[in-house]
Parts: sequence; C-alpha cells; structure tokens
Amino acid sequence: MRKQLALSAIILLSGIVNAQEQDYVVSCSSKPLLFPKQTLSKDTKNLDISADHSEVTGDNYLLTGNAVINSVEYYLAADKINLQKVAKTSKAHGNIKFQSADIMLTGDSAVVKKQGKEIHTTFEQVKFHYPERKINGQAQKIVNDGKEQTFNSVSYTLCPVGNTDWVMKASKMTLNPEANKGVAENVTVELMGVPIFYYPHYEWKLKGRSSGFLTPTLATFDDSDNGKSGYQVRIPYYFNIAPDRDFLLTLNHVSTRGEAVEGKYRQLLDNGRIEIEGHYLNKDKISKQKRWYVDSKLDLSLNDKTALNIISKRVSDKQYFKEISHDNTGETSLISSVDLAYKNKENNLSASIFAESAQLVGHNNDAEYTRAPEVFIHKKVVGLNGREVNFSIVSTQFKHKTKGTNETGTRTHAQATFTRDIKTSAYSLQPKFEISKTKYAMDDKTKKDRSIYSFGIDSKLFFERDTRLFGTGVTQTLTPRLAYNYTPYKNQNALPDFDSEKMSNTYENLFSGKKYTGLDKISKANDITFGLESDFIDQKTGETYLALKIAQAHYLDKKAGKNYSNIVAGADLTMGKFTFNNALEYDTQLSEVVKRHSALSYVSNARKFITLTQGDDGEQRSAGLYGAYPITQKVHAFAGINRSLSDSINNKKTIGVAYESCCWAIRVAQLKEITSNSKFDNVVKFEFVLKGLASSNSSLTARLEEDIPNYLSYLE
Repeated sequence: MRKQLALSAIILLSGIVNAQEQDYVVSCSSKPLLFPKQTLSKDTKNLDISADHSEVTGDNYLLTGNAVINSVEYYLAADKINLQKVAKTSKAHGNIKFQSADIMLTGDSAVVKKQGKEIHTTFEQVKFHYPERKINGQAQKIVNDGKEQTFNSVSYTLCPVGNTDWVMKASKMTLNPEANKGVAENVTVELMGVPIFYYPHYEWKLKGRSSGFLTPTLATFDDSDNGKSGYQVRIPYYFNIAPDRDFLLTLNHVSTRGEAVEGKYRQLLDNGRIEIEGHYLNKDKISKQKRWYVDSKLDLSLNDKTALNIISKRVSDKQYFKEISHDNTGETSLISSVDLAYKNKENNLSASIFAESAQLVGHNNDAEYTRAPEVFIHKKVVGLNGREVNFSIVSTQFKHKTKGTNETGTRTHAQATFTRDIKTSAYSLQPKFEISKTKYAMDDKTKKDRSIYSFGIDSKLFFERDTRLFGTGVTQTLTPRLAYNYTPYKNQNALPDFDSEKMSNTYENLFSGKKYTGLDKISKANDITFGLESDFIDQKTGETYLALKIAQAHYLDKKAGKNYSNIVAGADLTMGKFTFNNALEYDTQLSEVVKRHSALSYVSNARKFITLTQGDDGEQRSAGLYGAYPITQKVHAFAGINRSLSDSINNKKTIGVAYESCCWAIRVAQLKEITSNSKFDNVVKFEFVLKGLASSNSSLTARLEEDIPNYLSYLE
C-alpha cells in the first residue's frame, strides 16, 4: 500500500520514513542541521558546565554568556542558564540550543527538569529538527511531561531545514508513545503557502500504519471506441483495521462512464494470506450496463510440506480495463486456478493437483485449452557418483470453450529419466536416457497412445587463459561443447495437440534435441550439435566484459531437406556505461539472417540513459527507443517507443516529464497502446507527491517500468 497522505503522516514525528535507494538523487543544498551536532558527555554522574561568567548562591548556579550544560542525556546552551541543583532543574533564556538523542531545538526559553529517570522539558518559540527522521518545524510551545509530548501552534515539514515548500499546521498536537497514539486538532496542509487540505480532528498510531487518504490520481483519456474524450479522478482512502489486515477503498470517477467503487481487502493469516479486490459501477452512462471486476487470492500453508493457492479473476466484459479502470489494458485473458502442492525435500517426492479456467478479455484472440484438473506426481532417486533417476506421472483433463471444433479429453503421461553428471576441472559429461508412455482418453470415446524413448549425451571441455581486453587484465574462458540426441520417429498425426508449440532455435534449445514444448509432440531426432562459448572476465572485479556463443546442429537424418540447422549466435558486451546485446539466427541455405534481436544501451543512472533495440522474429520486425534525460537538476524527461516496422504502427508509446525536489514531485505521462486493429488506448496521467507524506502511484510506476526498461519510476 502507498503511504498515506496528509493527516496520517503526522506519525512521522515518531517514525522514520525509509525511502528507496536511488541511483539518481536530487541534490539538497540546504544546511542539514539547526546547529552543529554536539557530542554528549560520557560522565554518568556529573554535569559538564561552562560559561563566560558564573555566580553560585547555595545550590543555585547562574551561568551567563555562552552558558552550556552537557550530560549523557542532553546538551543545553543559552545566553543565560539558572541551574537549581536540589530541584534538578535548569531554566534557560536567550538563543536556546538543545540536543538529545533524537531531537535538536532552538528557541527563546527552556526548562529542563529531571524527575527520577525521566527528563521533563518545556520550550517556547521553538524550531525543532529530528535529524534521523528528516523532520523539522516550529511551535509556539513544546511540553514533554515524560509520558507525552504536546505541541502548541505547530507546523512541520520533511523538506530540508529552511525550506517550507509544503508544511502541515495544527493548533495542537499530542504524542503519547506509551499508548502509541497521536492526536491533532485543526490540521491544515499548505503547498507554497496555499492551503490544500483541512481536517478538524485526527487520531493515528505513532508506530505502524494508520488510516487516512492516499495520493489522489488524475488522468485524461481518449475513448477511441466512441470518439469521446474524458477525465478520470481516483480518490483512495486506506483503513488500517488491525496489524494483520487492512482495506483500501477508492472512488473512481470516470467522466464518460460514471462513478465506480473499488475495494481491496488484505489479511495475513497464521499460515498464509488472503487478498480480495472488487470494482463495481452500477450503471454505465453509455452502455447502461453494470460493470464490475473481481480478483481474489488465497495463499495457505497447510503444513511444512503442503501449500494451497487459489486465484479467482472475473470481469463483466472485455472492455472494462480500457473503458473503466484505464489500467491493465494489455490483458488478453484472466486465469482462475486452484493449486494444491506437496513437496517433501527429504524424500525427493512432490505431488500436486491443479485446475484452471480462463476468461478471454483480449481482442481477436482464440480460446486455449485449460487444465481441469491436472494431477502430478514426481519422485527423484539419487545414486552414487552423480547418478539420478526421475520418475513422474501427470494426468490432465483438457477442456476448451469451443468444444465442438476442438478435441477434449484426458491425457496421462508417465516418464522415467536416467541421468549421470560427470564433471572435472577439465571436462564434463552428462549422458541421459528417457522413456515415456502417453495415453489419451478422449471425450468422443476414442483411445490413443504413444510409447517412445530417447537418449543423448552432452559434453564440454574447459579451457582458460589470462589476456587483456581493452587494456584490462581478463581471464578468457573457452568451452567447446558437443552433444548427441536420438529420438526414433513416431507417427503422431492421430494424436491431439493440447499444449505443444514449436520451440525457437536458441543456443540451449539446440542442445536439448527437442523441437516442441509440451507433451503432445515429440519430434524425431538424430542430431549432433556443435557449440562454442567464450567469456572474458575481469580478473579484479569478476565482471564479464564479453560473452560469446555460437552453435549449429547437424541432422544425421535430413529434416525438411536440410542437413544442418540454422546457426545460432549471441554476443553480450559491457564497456563501462555501454552495453551491447545481440542474438541472431542465420540460415545457411538462404545465406541470410532470418531472426535477430539487438540492443545498445548507455546507462549513466536511472534518470539518464538511452536504449535502442531492433528485432526480427521472422514474421514481424520491430524497433524500440527508450530513455530518460535530466533537463535540469530537478527536471527530467522520459520516453519509450516500440514500433512495428512491418506495419508502420507504434505498438506502445510512453512519454512524459517530471519535476522532483527534496520536498515534492510532480509527473505527467502519456501512455498510448494499440488494443485492437487501429484502435488505441490513449491516457494522460498526472501524479503529485509530497515527499514523506505520499508515494508514487503503484499502477503508474509499474507501467512506466514495463514500458521503459532501466527507468527508476519512484519519485520518493
């Protein structure tokens, strides 16, 4: 949850706000303290006293001119201090400076009295500063009676000392650490001297979360489906129900559709957690329909070996995310599932029961098979000298929304895999033998089966030498790799295809000997794969400067009229702030590159970088430009564009600008994404953050980090 706004943030007087570490930090040049920090005395029995002049009358001491009292508990300096030894009281006047373990103050007068183990204080016309908490302000009077602190006519801020871009003011504020309670009266939040929020009475917890308003968000959008433009205002309120549960209530006003109510309940259980989120719009202004969304999650540990996970997601219609929430517009399906899993590490035994269902919410996307249910059992037997046997059986009932045109039924697959790892400093060998049986019990009463085996061996040689790269001492590793994989041919045309897809020709996939994912298609293999890997590693830091890979498979039995696979190669180079990544697939018959992906980046910090990408998957060509640049010390711009070169369409475009100071920040971002054919979701979001009182909008920051890699989206 985001930190609460306004009144609930008064707890910062007794709690520290930990900001996320950032690579790029706004420079705050204001002086950090009210006065130079003093070293408290180490003498536990006596006070250290100094002054230009002193008078002693009985047990009373009158100190004048640069008067100072220093103890293990506090430091007090003033123009004049009257020390009453019997009463253990010090009364100070003029240019007061007071310092204890957690606070520093300056003011006109002070009374410090020790009663037992407690220190009672009274200060008037005070400026105060909590260095560790980065809180500073002023008050007409501060009284600490040992149990609670009372601030009269108080104002404070988390801006640096001397900066009051925003302040919070209250006629009276009381903090009671023992009761863990704070109370404030007549509270006003001011920005640049202008009141923006008022609350007559507020109570909160000094430690832990408190109820209160969170940062409102404002957005404008273009509804391409009906040609209308509008705006969206979301006002959230956070309820801290108990230490183990909370609730977030949000009013979502969409100008073209109406008012939606959103709620999110979270609770920690003794052995898990539960989360329920619901959105509801009673009547859409345009469609006249009820619009809603439900998302619930349950994570439960039944014991140290068994876990239960339940996810349920449903939405009223496909257009909800685009028209009402203006979030998650890239969703294509909502998956609901139940997963009961057992894992016994001591016995190397695991099992699970899984079921799922899907609701399609994307445009022009076909339904896919769902598993309802799937039962899985796995047992691993470990032998001597790296020998290992894995037994598994999985039975899955596949369902499909368009049952009439898609086969449905139950697939049961049993498999045994025998492996052995042989490894020395000079080489490694991994032989593998696999045998499996697959049975299909189809809903149309037909039964089908397949029995198949495969074996292979993967080997590596390890070489290394010391050399130099770009003037730096490095260790170069060289790893030749050779693998053989064999799987006999099986006619599988009569078998259904529930979950198999063709694998891409990556470096590791070539060595696996497999061509398909899933269990329905197991391709013939009689291949020898050659590969070579080389890394250049900095001898001092261990950082890899350059990594190279190349591999090709030789088909002993021709595949599609070819004796060899495409050549797969990759190169990753890092030179200081520059990185270059390139992966390609080269067709030796066509003598051309058929697939590739390249990325070139310069990253100075998370607010100053640029990345260029270019990709071709054989069907679509695309390019991307992502970056951020600090225009001034406090203003930075950011952008991310992904463009389809094949269709000459911008798939995604994100641009914006942000102002960030030590006190507050504001950001404007335009988010444009293609949703279907030539239709776009176009939203402009505004974000305003008072440092320490509220944090960045979580949905916006997640979207920016997704659309602009390397960008640090939090403004806290």
